[in-house]
Amino acid sequence: MSDIYNVDERFRGIDDVLRKNYALTELLAQTFSAFVVGSGNKDAIRSFIISTSVSQDDMKEAHEHAKNALLTILDSVKTSN
Repeated sequence: MSDIYNVDERFRGIDDVLRKNYALTELLAQTFSAFVVGSGNKDAIRSFIISTSVSQDDMKEAHEHAKNALLTILDSVKTSN
């Protein structure tokens, strides 16, 4: 039967969606960072990112990860000066 629940197929589908979402998020962060650096606002945005926080304790670790990832991407953008 084709309608039998297959855990392996479900996990492959979930993995595919997660990978696509990660790639999209990373591309958006790179695009945002390029715009920020190109417009001369890198220091202001860096300060803003560092100052952000979350109100839910269970999101603190994820938020720190996101901050570090975005700061790393922001720092990777080089200007053509």
